[in-house]
Amino acid sequence: MLDAMLLLESVAVVSLLSVIALRLRVLDIAGTALAALLGLIVYWAFGRGGFLVLALFVVVAGITTKFGYMKKSLKGGAEPRMGLRGWRNVAGNGLLAALIALAQLMSPEPNEVLVSSYLGAVSAVFGDTMATEVGLLSRGQPRLILGLGRVQPGTPGGVTLLGYLGALSSGIVLSGATIALGALNPMSRSLSIPVAIGGAIVGTTVDSLVGQLFQAIYACDGCGALTEHSLHCGRKGRLVKGYRIVGNQFVNFVASLSGASWGLAVVLAS
Repeated sequence: MLDAMLLLESVAVVSLLSVIALRLRVLDIAGTALAALLGLIVYWAFGRGGFLVLALFVVVAGITTKFGYMKKSLKGGAEPRMGLRGWRNVAGNGLLAALIALAQLMSPEPNEVLVSSYLGAVSAVFGDTMATEVGLLSRGQPRLILGLGRVQPGTPGGVTLLGYLGALSSGIVLSGATIALGALNPMSRSLSIPVAIGGAIVGTTVDSLVGQLFQAIYACDGCGALTEHSLHCGRKGRLVKGYRIVGNQFVNFVASLSGASWGLAVVLAS
């Protein structure tokens, strides 16, 4: 049974952050609505600390996406709509974390396995987003994670050293937050470091591998660009590589699953 004060607090906090997300144009209306729902589930399952982990991802990733946006756009790798993300982005990045939170809500007591899996899932998508957005600011050309061939910025499977440093920084931020605030009981604070940092690196790597091997790539008949977006220049692109079902959000979900699996493995091995 949810505590009445926690219920009121969660609604107030999530509502405030939703307004901020809309004003800063981090999420559109549909994305904000879904993010609010997922955020409430996480708040009720894992408390303030668990919600803080998710909020840090949304806020830091949103700011990083907008930082240097014009430079990223000129490289052809920037998020569409000036970094404004919709419900599909939210689902790809946050659905698994919310499902784990639902499992915790149905559990009679706090479960270390679920807590660690949750932190791993969020760390994975946080790391992947930071790797992409920070990596786009790299002066060097990305290389494919398999084969190391040079590719254009934004190409699925392309990685940079700067991008991996961005992923590492996200893991450090999350592990630091959980240690400082004791945020995710009953998980040991000492486990938060390998779960958060390892989850960020694992998620980033898995995202790149799946992106290179299976993600759909389209050719735009308008400008001739190769893109992961099925619509470009106002028209539908031609599939030239990968599978239509394996879009960016599908890849993000797989990355979050890899992070959750990492978190599970760390707890079972401890």
